[in-house]
Amino acid sequence: MISRIASLVAATAGILALTVGPSTAAAPVKASCPSLANTPCAWHQPTGAGVVGSARISAASSSQLTLLRVEVKIQRAWGSPWETVASATRVQTGSIQLSTPVVTTEFLTLVCATGGPAGRAELQSTTCTSPH
Repeated sequence: MISRIASLVAATAGILALTVGPSTAAAPVKASCPSLANTPCAWHQPTGAGVVGSARISAASSSQLTLLRVEVKIQRAWGSPWETVASATRVQTGSIQLSTPVVTTEFLTLVCATGGPAGRAELQSTTCTSPH
Protein backbone atom coordinates (compact mmCIF):
# COMPACT_ATOMS: atom_id res chain seq x y z
CA MET A 1 0.00 0.00 0.00
CA ILE A 2 2.79 2.42 0.91
CA SER A 3 4.61 1.69 -2.35
CA ARG A 4 1.41 2.42 -4.31
CA ILE A 5 1.03 5.76 -2.57
CA ALA A 6 4.70 6.57 -3.16
CA SER A 7 4.41 5.74 -6.87
CA LEU A 8 1.25 7.85 -7.14
CA VAL A 9 3.01 10.80 -5.50
CA ALA A 10 6.02 10.36 -7.82
CA ALA A 11 3.78 10.18 -10.90
CA THR A 12 1.86 13.27 -9.79
CA ALA A 13 5.11 15.17 -9.21
CA GLY A 14 6.34 14.16 -12.68
CA ILE A 15 3.13 15.33 -14.33
CA LEU A 16 3.25 18.57 -12.35
CA ALA A 17 6.87 19.13 -13.39
CA LEU A 18 5.96 18.64 -17.05
CA THR A 19 3.00 20.98 -16.71
CA VAL A 20 4.89 23.68 -14.82
CA GLY A 21 8.18 23.30 -16.70
CA PRO A 22 7.29 25.09 -19.94
CA SER A 23 5.71 28.05 -18.14
CA THR A 24 8.86 28.73 -16.13
CA ALA A 25 10.86 29.50 -19.26
CA ALA A 26 8.47 32.33 -20.02
CA ALA A 27 8.54 33.74 -16.49
CA PRO A 28 9.40 37.43 -16.30
CA VAL A 29 12.92 38.28 -15.22
CA LYS A 30 11.73 40.88 -12.75
CA ALA A 31 8.45 41.26 -10.94
CA SER A 32 6.55 44.50 -10.72
CA CYS A 33 7.33 45.76 -7.24
CA PRO A 34 5.08 48.03 -5.21
CA SER A 35 6.64 51.28 -4.08
CA LEU A 36 5.34 50.92 -0.52
CA ALA A 37 7.91 51.69 2.15
CA ASN A 38 9.11 48.71 4.19
CA THR A 39 7.30 46.19 1.96
CA PRO A 40 9.70 43.66 0.40
CA CYS A 41 9.32 42.45 -3.17
CA ALA A 42 10.72 39.09 -4.36
CA TRP A 43 11.16 37.53 -7.80
CA HIS A 44 12.78 34.60 -9.64
CA GLN A 45 15.61 35.55 -11.95
CA PRO A 46 16.36 32.70 -14.40
CA THR A 47 19.98 32.35 -15.52
CA GLY A 48 21.71 29.93 -17.86
CA ALA A 49 22.95 28.00 -14.83
CA GLY A 50 19.74 27.94 -12.76
CA VAL A 51 17.70 30.47 -10.82
CA VAL A 52 18.64 33.40 -8.62
CA GLY A 53 16.33 34.71 -5.93
CA SER A 54 16.21 38.50 -5.91
CA ALA A 55 14.45 41.03 -3.72
CA ARG A 56 14.30 44.69 -2.93
CA ILE A 57 12.80 46.94 -0.32
CA SER A 58 12.27 50.69 -0.20
CA ALA A 59 13.08 52.31 3.13
CA ALA A 60 10.75 54.89 4.67
CA SER A 61 13.71 57.31 4.73
CA SER A 62 17.33 57.32 3.57
CA SER A 63 18.46 57.26 7.23
CA GLN A 64 16.37 54.20 8.21
CA LEU A 65 18.38 51.11 9.17
CA THR A 66 16.78 48.47 6.93
CA LEU A 67 16.94 44.65 6.91
CA LEU A 68 16.38 42.49 3.83
CA ARG A 69 16.66 38.70 3.62
CA VAL A 70 15.97 36.75 0.43
CA GLU A 71 15.71 32.95 0.28
CA VAL A 72 15.35 30.38 -2.50
CA LYS A 73 13.35 27.38 -1.31
CA ILE A 74 12.73 24.03 -3.00
CA GLN A 75 10.07 21.38 -2.54
CA ARG A 76 11.45 17.88 -3.15
CA ALA A 77 8.04 16.17 -3.42
CA TRP A 78 4.43 17.26 -3.46
CA GLY A 79 3.30 17.87 0.10
CA SER A 80 6.80 17.92 1.56
CA PRO A 81 8.06 21.01 3.40
CA TRP A 82 9.86 23.81 1.57
CA GLU A 83 13.62 23.77 2.23
CA THR A 84 15.84 26.86 2.05
CA VAL A 85 18.77 26.10 -0.27
CA ALA A 86 20.20 29.59 -0.75
CA SER A 87 19.86 32.89 1.08
CA ALA A 88 21.37 36.33 1.41
CA THR A 89 20.88 38.96 4.13
CA ARG A 90 21.86 42.61 4.30
CA VAL A 91 21.35 45.36 6.88
CA GLN A 92 22.11 48.93 5.80
CA THR A 93 20.66 52.42 5.84
CA GLY A 94 18.19 53.23 3.09
CA SER A 95 16.73 50.97 0.40
CA ILE A 96 18.24 47.58 -0.46
CA GLN A 97 18.34 45.25 -3.47
CA LEU A 98 19.80 41.78 -2.93
CA SER A 99 20.27 38.44 -4.75
CA THR A 100 21.12 34.88 -3.68
CA PRO A 101 23.77 32.70 -5.27
CA VAL A 102 22.61 30.68 -8.31
CA VAL A 103 20.59 27.56 -7.49
CA THR A 104 20.53 24.65 -9.94
CA THR A 105 17.62 22.32 -9.29
CA GLU A 106 14.90 20.31 -10.99
CA PHE A 107 12.51 20.82 -8.07
CA LEU A 108 9.85 23.50 -7.68
CA THR A 109 11.38 26.75 -6.43
CA LEU A 110 9.97 29.58 -4.39
CA VAL A 111 11.59 32.91 -3.53
CA CYS A 112 10.74 34.62 -0.24
CA ALA A 113 11.85 38.01 1.02
CA THR A 114 11.61 39.34 4.57
CA GLY A 115 12.34 42.95 5.31
CA GLY A 116 11.60 46.15 7.12
CA PRO A 117 13.18 48.34 9.76
CA ALA A 118 16.11 46.50 11.37
CA GLY A 119 15.56 45.82 15.06
CA ARG A 120 11.78 46.20 14.71
CA ALA A 121 10.58 42.65 14.00
CA GLU A 122 6.95 43.68 14.52
CA LEU A 123 7.21 46.02 11.49
CA GLN A 124 8.90 43.50 9.19
CA SER A 125 6.93 41.49 6.64
CA THR A 126 7.51 38.50 4.36
CA THR A 127 6.37 37.97 0.80
CA CYS A 128 6.87 34.95 -1.47
CA THR A 129 6.54 34.27 -5.18
CA SER A 130 4.38 31.57 -6.67
CA PRO A 131 6.17 28.22 -7.11
CA HIS A 132 8.09 27.90 -10.37
